[in-house]
Amino acid sequence: MFTMRTSKPSAGNKFYIRKANGGYSTCIKGKPTDKNCNVLANCVGYACGRFNEIIGSMKYPSLNCNAENFIERAKSLGLEISNVPTLGGIMVWKKGNTLSGNDGAGHVAIVERIDSTNKIYTSESGYNSSAFWNSTRTNNNGRWGAGSQYTFRGCIINPAVGKDGSYKKKEDTPASKSEPKFKIGDKVVINGGLYVSSNASKPTGNVKNKITTITRYVEGTAHPYNTAGDLGWMNENDISLYTSSKEPVKTYIVKKGDTLSSIAKKYNTTWQKLYEKNKVNINSTAKAHGIKSEFYNHIYIGQKIEI
Repeated sequence: MFTMRTSKPSAGNKFYIRKANGGYSTCIKGKPTDKNCNVLANCVGYACGRFNEIIGSMKYPSLNCNAENFIERAKSLGLEISNVPTLGGIMVWKKGNTLSGNDGAGHVAIVERIDSTNKIYTSESGYNSSAFWNSTRTNNNGRWGAGSQYTFRGCIINPAVGKDGSYKKKEDTPASKSEPKFKIGDKVVINGGLYVSSNASKPTGNVKNKITTITRYVEGTAHPYNTAGDLGWMNENDISLYTSSKEPVKTYIVKKGDTLSSIAKKYNTTWQKLYEKNKVNINSTAKAHGIKSEFYNHIYIGQKIEI
C-alpha cells in the first residue's frame, strides 16, 4: 500500500537523520540544516530517505552522490531506470551540459502521485532552499517543469512499487487483496517488540502501553506498521486501538447459559464483533479446554468479555 507524503518528515524519522546522529542516512547535512531531520534541506538527502522509506528499510543508502549522477549510481546498485515518471521513483535532472558538477549538481524529486501522462505530484527538498515541499509538475516543456538549464534524465524505479504503477490513477489501481486492520491516522496502543525494518528478523526494542499514531503501512511484510516519530516497525498483534479514559472498556463476566449472541444482544452489537474483539482470549481458553476446531466460539462461566 503506497501512501503519499504531503508533509515534512517528523522529528525522529531515522530515514532523514545521519548515521552519526542515530539515523540511517549516509548523506551530508542539509543547508539550512533542519533541527529534526538533519539531512534536510537537501534534495539528495530527502530523495534517498524517501525512496528507502517507501521500501520500508534503508536498502539503498548509497544513493548519496550529486543529484545528476543518481542514474549511474542506481544502475550500479541493480536498480531499473524508466524514461517516464513511476510511482515512488526518483526523478533525476542534470544541470548544465556535463555530469561533473562543475556546471551544477542537478536535482532529484520523488513521484508521489501520477495524474496523467503529462501531470504528476512530487515531494522534494532543496539545498540552500527549503526542507520540504510538494509540487505539481507537467511535461509541457519536456523537462517536467524544470528550468531551461536542466535536462530530465529519467526516473529510478522503486522496487517496492514497480514500473507497472506508471501513469495509473488511483481509480485504475487494482484494490488491495486485504485491508489493513489499522489505518493511517489511527490512534493506537503498542505492547510488544520494535523492529528496524518491516521484515527484520529480531526486535531491537520493546514498548509497553505506548500511545501513538499509525503513520505507515507496508502490505505483505512481517511487521507492517510504523508510527509517529518512527518508533519502529511492529506486529499487528501487538497493536490495539486506543480507547479514551473517558470511554472505558466495558467488561462482561460470563454467566451460566450465556452465549456470544445473548451477550451481544444486551449491548446492541453482534456476536461477530464480540468474537473479533475477544478472539485471542476465547481461542486460548478453548484450547486450554481441549477444543481443537479451527473456529472457536466457546465461552466459559467466569470468562471476561470486552464489549
